[in-house]
Amino acid sequence: MRTVGQIFQDERFKKGFTLEQIEKATKIRAKFLTALEKENFNEMPALPYIQGFIRNYSEFLGLRSETMLALFRRQYMRREVEKKQPLEEPLTSSSWQMTPNKVVVGLVILLIVSLFSYFYHQYNLLHRPPPLLVENPKDEVVSKNETVAVFGKTDPDATLTINNEPILIKEDGKFYKDINLSIGNNTLVIEATSRIGEKTSITRRITRSPD
Repeated sequence: MRTVGQIFQDERFKKGFTLEQIEKATKIRAKFLTALEKENFNEMPALPYIQGFIRNYSEFLGLRSETMLALFRRQYMRREVEKKQPLEEPLTSSSWQMTPNKVVVGLVILLIVSLFSYFYHQYNLLHRPPPLLVENPKDEVVSKNETVAVFGKTDPDATLTINNEPILIKEDGKFYKDINLSIGNNTLVIEATSRIGEKTSITRRITRSPD
């Protein structure tokens, strides 16, 4: 369906009138005639003036002014409604409106994040070196005894060695071993190894003095 501006322009071209000729005949300035044909109503005076221009322009071109005014009113009102629509839209519709699909998507995302966090935590636990606490002996001690008691605690699933000798670990992770000392400097390397090969090592230096 043609608009007011298209009808005016088509009729003017059909009858061979220029804007200057119509301006002289109707006393409507050419810039307003151009605005009417291009439907740039914002560049024109108030609404009553626009309607007066449409009536005069229609009569000059031999068009039914009432029909053109009715067509203009429908077109003008539709534009006004479209201008107001963005302001009213947030009251009736929101991009953040809760819907069943959004709830499902949110739950799926939450599940994925939870699973990722769980597996990441498990991965870190698996690749973390086992804990190792050596309660006795302390480092850099001097002793006259032929043996020293080595005891402490580690992960029950770990493998424990003292100077590469396997040591039994109890179910609660505790271990105990008497180690023979040579006269002079002795170095004890206590090492706990996890199932995947991660290691924790503690060194104790003990000096055995002659009797």
